[in-house]
Amino acid sequence: MIIEKYGIKLIRLKESDIELLRLKRNSTLVNSLMHERNIISPEMQQKWFESINTIYNNYFIIEYNNQKIGLVNGKNSDYEKRQSEGGMFLWEQDYFGTLIPSLCSVIMSDFTFLINEFEKNYIKILKSNLNAINYNKKLGYVPTKDYPSDEEIEWYILTKEVYLEKMIKLRTAINNVTGDKWPLTINNISFRNDSKSDFELLYEPLPAYLKNIVNLILQRENINYTLT
Repeated sequence: MIIEKYGIKLIRLKESDIELLRLKRNSTLVNSLMHERNIISPEMQQKWFESINTIYNNYFIIEYNNQKIGLVNGKNSDYEKRQSEGGMFLWEQDYFGTLIPSLCSVIMSDFTFLINEFEKNYIKILKSNLNAINYNKKLGYVPTKDYPSDEEIEWYILTKEVYLEKMIKLRTAINNVTGDKWPLTINNISFRNDSKSDFELLYEPLPAYLKNIVNLILQRENINYTLT
């Protein structure tokens, strides 16, 4: 799966990129910002990838200006409760403090609430990461006790209702910078980089309403595959 918007590509994580991801995740720059700071071995990374490469997790490599700059995710999806967890990190310092991570967050939030039709999204943030806390509060996240916080991290929740309300003004601001005032739609999503085995593993087990969406995209792209 590839999501393209605002000049950014979110490319669903494939096995070919997990070594790059492991090296970046182990770097001092990224590791210092994580709650869990253990060094990851190739074997651990492979095992992790096999565990998350399912319908319940969407991990995307962030590509901008033809450069892979970070990772954003929606994970632990619960299609009955219509909720998930989110997260993101960048490893290219040139984009720290720019609009790019904010736009990635909006793309993933649109994907969560408008495409997956979820009602809640959770994130955990280091209490020392004031920039992340302030930005996510602007999106509508508020502290929650649904998950246990600790001395280092605090959990936040964003509901679809609050997100849509907050985005009325934020989309105007985004439009002023990008010239794009529209929410994410299925026209921003492609499956041109997926194989038959990807469809069988990652999309066939999806709930019916999401399989219908995938089929619409496959028809638009003239891909000879139909989810049943």
